[in-house]
Amino acid sequence: MKPGRIIRTVRHLSAEQLYYRVRTRGQWAMAGKFPTLFHRWVKKTARELPDPEFRDPLLHAAKHVLHMQNCLYGAHLAEIAEGRFRFLGRTIDFGGIDRIAWRIEMGEGNNRLWRMTLSYLGWTVPLLARGAASDVAMIRRAIDSLVAQNQWDVPGVFRDVWHPYSASHRLINLLAGHALLRAAGGRQSDDLKALLGHAKFCAAFVLCNLERDLQFNHLLKNYVALSMYRAALGQNTPRLEFLERAIRQTLDQVVLSDGGHAERSPMYHALCLVDLRTLKAASTPADPPWLEATISAMQSALGVMCHPDGDIGLFNDSWIGEAPSAIELAPPPADGRLALPETGYIRLAGQNDAVIFDCGPCGPDSNPGHAHADFLSVELSIAGKRFLVDPGVPTYSQGSARDDCRSSSRHNGPHVIDTEPIEFWGSFRVGRRGSARPLENPTLGGVAPLWAAGYQNGFRPAGVDVARWVGLWPGCALLIVDVWRGVGSARAGVRFLVPGTWSALPSSAFAAGGVQVSLGVLIGKAPHIESAKWWPKFGEAQSAHSVFIHPSADCDGSVAATLWTWGERAPARLIEACAIARTLLAHCRGHSP
Repeated sequence: MKPGRIIRTVRHLSAEQLYYRVRTRGQWAMAGKFPTLFHRWVKKTARELPDPEFRDPLLHAAKHVLHMQNCLYGAHLAEIAEGRFRFLGRTIDFGGIDRIAWRIEMGEGNNRLWRMTLSYLGWTVPLLARGAASDVAMIRRAIDSLVAQNQWDVPGVFRDVWHPYSASHRLINLLAGHALLRAAGGRQSDDLKALLGHAKFCAAFVLCNLERDLQFNHLLKNYVALSMYRAALGQNTPRLEFLERAIRQTLDQVVLSDGGHAERSPMYHALCLVDLRTLKAASTPADPPWLEATISAMQSALGVMCHPDGDIGLFNDSWIGEAPSAIELAPPPADGRLALPETGYIRLAGQNDAVIFDCGPCGPDSNPGHAHADFLSVELSIAGKRFLVDPGVPTYSQGSARDDCRSSSRHNGPHVIDTEPIEFWGSFRVGRRGSARPLENPTLGGVAPLWAAGYQNGFRPAGVDVARWVGLWPGCALLIVDVWRGVGSARAGVRFLVPGTWSALPSSAFAAGGVQVSLGVLIGKAPHIESAKWWPKFGEAQSAHSVFIHPSADCDGSVAATLWTWGERAPARLIEACAIARTLLAHCRGHSP
């Protein structure tokens, strides 16, 4: 442990987070030392809760949960019934539901996400929706083995299977499965009572262990789970009367004024929308008006972060397939320039081309765990097909793969070689961190019909200021101008990642589906192109092309200008690029310490 790094990390936490972090660490330590007493406490809390029932609000909410889980598991139900599970880039065949090894070691150091996801029991929802008693009996056996293999004296059990986040998912999925089973004609049985008994215990566990130390998406998931439980009750219970106030307070933290998710991950934004729709359906007797307004704002914001193919960009910790597609959750965005000024994303689009530009902070200072060093990065779709992409997420486990996928040199933004704008450590920790923001200087306009610009200060400790301008001619070209003030061209660089579905051609061109894209370096050294990888789905590597460009030296630092063309004419010339670069460098001079 490095004391300085810890100080740079914890100094951003709120007083409430610090208090609950100390309290929670102590509570888990006591739970590990006295698991029997901890279990009695949770069991006592469960006795204070009414039993869940089959009620209309629960069924309405369950339909949203079913949609979500069908996206993840609907195509694999036959395999799952045989004990073969495929998610997060890994397939494990246990040889039968009765033979699940809940504490399987995945061979990635501290990896626990796969075990957590297995224990969410999301796969039980589409199974129970079929209404068959045999599925209920099978799932009961699975839960019995989960409980047996994860007794509370097992090391690490409170970090995965009995983590409050896992228990929240399990509660949501079991209650949804129960409602869907009953709606499909399934009858009450001892097996179903056992499933509901486990759900009730999960509700008590979450209630006793709310994640007030992490807050944000984790705490919201706790509250959604408890709201699902409340929707299943035939009576009020004082233990859950705090929920509406708590949910509103958490949404004020999670959802920004422009409708963006505070953690700045398009995937977690989509998952939050699913949670809010579930919450709205579970509300009784009627959902509060502020909840509908929040959902509407988040739907509008999601469009700014999605491509013409109808799904999200991969900024920060995002991958495709973990949530319903963006087009299923929100209406398609309009063409033109759309901006989320507080979240820090700008979308330029027209004629089935779209650019998504990241010009915001790394995330909320009090919880930036899902941040990547993708300041001023872009993603680009051409003729509806993704052309410039973020690398995605190979793993959540601590180690070189996690560090590499979060580093600035792996994103489509200007960076300084061997220097990072964010001090990452562990899997989700952030010490020193920079930030980016949009530039609205009117003198930068007039060159392209759609444009955006941004500045980032993450390299300021190394004496470097960085800015970028992006201009789109829909159906024709994209011009990107990057400047680095305070560093020579040998240490500055810009990298672009092109999916392997595009074939690399001679003379720095790429082709796919009848579309050819040519790269012209207006300012800078000749591009270096080599094989690379990207992970559009978690842990599933796909081939890619890495395009690296060194800038040219300037009296104040370094400049690069790249022109990607796929239309009949090149709309920009060297003179326009130089003028933009001078304006950006002047801005950087104005922000020097």
